[in-house]
Amino acid sequence: MIQDYQEIKNVVMRYVNGCATGDVELTKTAFHKDAIMYGYLNGQLLAGSIENLYAAIGQLGADAATKAEVDVVQVIGTAATVRVVLEDWHGLSFTDFHSLVKIDGKWIIVSKVFHQ
Repeated sequence: MIQDYQEIKNVVMRYVNGCATGDVELTKTAFHKDAIMYGYLNGQLLAGSIENLYAAIGQLGADAATKAEVDVVQVIGTAATVRVVLEDWHGLSFTDFHSLVKIDGKWIIVSKVFHQ
């Protein structure tokens, strides 16, 4: 079980590091190809494909000031929930809740719900 926590954190850190470095391809390795994302960005609902995240990272690029805290909230069998606090990413701060599923022995993010 401890191994699952480390594997989950490693997957989520690919997302965090992809944001900080502006590396869309690294970020993509953390998410399932059909992942979804929902939340409010500057008061407007952003809903749908995780491609919206990739577009934002590609547009904004790297930000070395980005800080993050990752907490694995719960792991039950092949399902997990993670909270990510991301601060100072291009002047923005977010709290994310990621849902992960273990597919073919590997953890992957299938959804991201966020608050700005």
